[in-house]
Amino acid sequence: MNLLPRLGRLCGEFSNHVIGWLLLLSVLLNVTQVFTRYALNDPLFWTEEMIRYTTVWLTFVGAAAASLYGDHMDMNLFLGVQSRRFQALHQAALQLLVLVFCGLVIWQGSLYCYLNGRQTSPATGVPMLYVYGAIVVGGVLLTLVAVGKCIELLTGRDVGETAA
Repeated sequence: MNLLPRLGRLCGEFSNHVIGWLLLLSVLLNVTQVFTRYALNDPLFWTEEMIRYTTVWLTFVGAAAASLYGDHMDMNLFLGVQSRRFQALHQAALQLLVLVFCGLVIWQGSLYCYLNGRQTSPATGVPMLYVYGAIVVGGVLLTLVAVGKCIELLTGRDVGETAA
């Protein structure tokens, strides 16, 4: 029973590290693009496209990290309700809505991968499967985080607690 919450937390922490590296890569590509364009007067043709694809991956993978740490934007309509049980059930219901959303994201992302995966990007020639794959990977990571959070909320235990 503790396996899924731990797996969800690991996926969220993993995605947090991945988006850090992706952000660094995006900044380095951007600096390279600016330097080659304005200092050398000979811009690299592929950097702009790679920045775009890095941002796509950063967005979809980052959703899992944002969900784990509670950084998604939300409206706290029921924040004033003092009952811990109500708050746990409310948060679990929200996580179930996230799971429905994740199902749609994974389904549509899989369709995009299937239908458009053999196309290649115009500048770099990268198969679009790698770009659209971000949708599926992000959806799976977010699903694992949401399942782990649901279990934590419904059982009333944190991942670090052990069963008595």
